[in-house]
Amino acid sequence: MSLVFATDSNNTVYCGTHLGLFKTTDNGNNWFQSNSFQDTAISSILIDAANNIFVGTGYYDNGNGVYYSSDGGNNWIHLGLEGKVVLSLAFDSNRTLYAGTKQDGLFKTANMGQTWIQHQSGIEGVEVFRLKINSQGHILVGSENEGVYSSTDGGETFTQIGLPISHIQNIDFSPDKNFIFASTPSGVQRYNRTTEIWENKGLSEVEAVSVSPSGELYAATFTDGIYRSSNNGDSWEFISNDVIERYNFKAITDSILIDAAYPNLRISTNAGSSWNTTSIRSSPFRSAILYEKNTETIFIHGFLNQSKIFYTSNYGQSFSEILAPTSISSKNGLAINSLNDLFYSSTQGDNQFYGIYHLNYPYQNWIKLYSGITYSIKIDYDNIIYASVNNGVISSEDNGNNWEIIFNENASRAFAQDLNIDDNILFIATNSYGLYELQIPTNIMEENNLLLSYQLYQNYPNPFNPFTKIKFSVPKSEIVQIKVYDILGKEIKTILKEFKQAGNYEVELDASNLPSGIYFYRMISGDYSETKKMILLR
Repeated sequence: MSLVFATDSNNTVYCGTHLGLFKTTDNGNNWFQSNSFQDTAISSILIDAANNIFVGTGYYDNGNGVYYSSDGGNNWIHLGLEGKVVLSLAFDSNRTLYAGTKQDGLFKTANMGQTWIQHQSGIEGVEVFRLKINSQGHILVGSENEGVYSSTDGGETFTQIGLPISHIQNIDFSPDKNFIFASTPSGVQRYNRTTEIWENKGLSEVEAVSVSPSGELYAATFTDGIYRSSNNGDSWEFISNDVIERYNFKAITDSILIDAAYPNLRISTNAGSSWNTTSIRSSPFRSAILYEKNTETIFIHGFLNQSKIFYTSNYGQSFSEILAPTSISSKNGLAINSLNDLFYSSTQGDNQFYGIYHLNYPYQNWIKLYSGITYSIKIDYDNIIYASVNNGVISSEDNGNNWEIIFNENASRAFAQDLNIDDNILFIATNSYGLYELQIPTNIMEENNLLLSYQLYQNYPNPFNPFTKIKFSVPKSEIVQIKVYDILGKEIKTILKEFKQAGNYEVELDASNLPSGIYFYRMISGDYSETKKMILLR
């Protein structure tokens, strides 16, 4: 914690530390500790015109409210708020004493602690780290992580003003993309992209937010359980709190939920009505969850004897596993491209293991693409990789062979916890400076087209049943055909025959009417042709 200081009219200086309260009467040459607060954190000191001293106790925990001394700190009277961590104190012009707490909002007393009135409308879960009241009675609350709030009605209600939220764990979008939801220590923050206004929607210590396909908003807190909202966070329904701690959460479908909790990861197949506990162990450094919609495959970073990545295509009925390249990654440290290749970012560990790793489908050998601490990774529809590293956000257009810095604002003091993409905008959620938007230049697409060559990619998934996707690239505008043949070379299906502009494309094969077996697919475009093998396995 930071040191806090206050000086009375006799030039006696009081200092609050995590070990108690100290004072000096000779400009710091000698310090004397108060016997009343040994090993008790003092987070705030307020001295009035009569040299009465008020202190707030606690910091992370072990708070015991507010104390008062009228004799220079020799004797103390407890004014209440027992068990509360009090981070800030202030008087208004009527000598009403206000106390800002760690998680319980703002309290005020007009009778020296005989009765306290609690106010937290608009600041639910906010750490009231700093507190100022002007001569008109307007209250300003400064939070260490969530910006500045204002009240003009004596604390009855607060509105966030000026500075945006700062510490964000992850973000997600409403289905219509009008709202952005952010998980923060002081709750779920909602940003309206039309009005450009942030709102605190309640809860506290939120580790992850996730929106289901139908728009159900889930908020997973560290120790207080999982909550669900059907109205974009305006009200919450409690779902579950059967674990000690949780580190990450994802709504895969409207019914499939993944809870990276301690000690073991859990899966619900009925929207949280019941949970199945797996043998996969979760931790703050092994809790990444990734869902690949095309193959309906869930990837989870966990621990079972060793650090591994587990994946399932049957919503957790069975798992396959891959040995992870390092033991530690972030909750946003997994990504997958359109070829079903897996990417992993290493956050902590030995220096030689920091970085970004790539695993070609069908998942055999990891290749290191980048050296350095990496906090999060994201891949867009054109297979451009974005990653948060120590010196900002980097990107690669050639599968990690070359990297360039595309964002480095406040990079020396903050890093991006999460990256997300919507409509050519890269959203960068940082651990100290809030949420940034970065417009992805449209000329990236144009440049990519200039570098295109004829390319037919391996289908994914492979083996498949009965649907699979085939991606291909053409460098110029012309007729493109993709045909399917059986093992004897007999043409059995044409899945594409149309004019295409230069670019990257993807088609889907429906093999519902075909028997199991080995098949071949062939791309023909101008003088170019290429054939690849695929397996239909029922």
